[in-house]
Amino acid sequence: MGTEVSVLPRIVVFDIGNVVLRWDPEAILREQAPLDRDPGLLMREIFQHADWVDLDRGTLEEEEANQRFAARTGRPIELIRRLHLAAKTSLVPIPESVDLLEELHGKGITLYCLSNMARGTFDFLIQRYRFWENFDGMVISAHVGLVKPDPAIFQRLLSTYSIRPEDAVFIDDNRVNVESAEAVGLRGHVFTGARSARLALAGQNHS
Repeated sequence: MGTEVSVLPRIVVFDIGNVVLRWDPEAILREQAPLDRDPGLLMREIFQHADWVDLDRGTLEEEEANQRFAARTGRPIELIRRLHLAAKTSLVPIPESVDLLEELHGKGITLYCLSNMARGTFDFLIQRYRFWENFDGMVISAHVGLVKPDPAIFQRLLSTYSIRPEDAVFIDDNRVNVESAEAVGLRGHVFTGARSARLALAGQNHS
């Protein structure tokens, strides 16, 4: 785009799900349980349940969660485990976002990752993809016992890496998370695609 480093922020903080990696639990259910009599139940009692948040927070282990999901939905544990594995394998890179990461890294921008993610999911993905190498540091919810949009997780990022909030932009697809980041002084951008994020970082639009 011909953008000079001087007009870009010094620091950019990326969410992962639906920013760098695709995340689509509805597609997981369509592919893994296409004949299920009540996919809405599976969505509510697995992916939208507080237990999923506790997985991200690191206060619930994967197999215990699977047992709870099976008990609540009345579905076989084998199906639940298959859904959980698919939740990991379905997280595939968004090519344009990876290109943006590499572009910013190449321009000397300091990059961090701040993501709600279960411990097992992170362990799986860190081995699977190389884009993580672009980050200078990471705050993963399960590692710190905090989840977005709790402002404390953003404070943890700032304190861990000695970041002045006014120097950094936080990118997330969830407006509530962006607003929480802004509440602690970070600049925020609601992610709708790599192109608009690139323009926002260059100061050509604002979200």
